[in-house]
Amino acid sequence: MTSKKLHVRTGDTVKVISGNHNGVTGRILRTIPAKGQVVVQDVNMRKHHRRPSQQDPEGGILTFEAPIRVSNVMLVCPHCDEPTRVNRRHDQDGTIERICKRCDNAIPTAG
Repeated sequence: MTSKKLHVRTGDTVKVISGNHNGVTGRILRTIPAKGQVVVQDVNMRKHHRRPSQQDPEGGILTFEAPIRVSNVMLVCPHCDEPTRVNRRHDQDGTIERICKRCDNAIPTAG
């Protein structure tokens, strides 16, 4: 299976544009290109009930962020602070930089 190129990267700030968490802004914690999914901080929170074991004698309820589709998020430009589509531009040295479609500024690599 070939992985698709995503328009967002780990560390980017994104806004959820559809689904149960519509309008929520968060930072990308992890990307899953093979499935076309991203994990966004404090979005799509799930609970997993853990049974006590020798490694974890307490057990309890584990809360974690579940992945959502990458098509449901939109990158937030750090310059204009608005959700935007992304254009790509090749520099003279061959590197590719992401460009905001609203303000035409380069979007820096998060990290």
